[in-house]
Amino acid sequence: MKFSNILVPFDKSAHAVHALEIAKGLAEEDPAIQLHVVGIIFLSEMPPSLGLEANPYQSVPPLTVDPDLYKQLVEAALAREKEDMGAAIGTLLDGLPNPVQVLAVNAPSVVDGINDYAHDHGCDLIVMGSRGLGVLRGMLGSVSYGVLRSADVPVLIAKEAEKE
Repeated sequence: MKFSNILVPFDKSAHAVHALEIAKGLAEEDPAIQLHVVGIIFLSEMPPSLGLEANPYQSVPPLTVDPDLYKQLVEAALAREKEDMGAAIGTLLDGLPNPVQVLAVNAPSVVDGINDYAHDHGCDLIVMGSRGLGVLRGMLGSVSYGVLRSADVPVLIAKEAEKE
């Protein structure tokens, strides 16, 4: 099976960097293979209100957020994530003749974001690390397992070698 459009979900972890190295190796076989390195962040499109706690004993009334301001905040968060991804990737992809897209997207969940991106951009392979940096991983379950279970395309889980 030959792949032409590879998605690498990227959370800046060592496992994600390892997955990107594997995807780069696959892409080097054919300069027409396109790589999509995508960071998924989940911010709601527009919260009805933000209930902030000043301290554990006294609630602050919910704040209404201006929709335009919130959109700007989401766009700023995506831009910051893309910049942080670029720093984590460093020079790893330098010299690769393949087309590479590095971007951050907003999604309701990381698993949905990965699957939606793969579907919307015609990706035919997902290469991802076996573990990442997700704060809610323990509560929500493994993102890699969720993608493996629900993706419509092949998923390569890149397990990083044990360090001795």
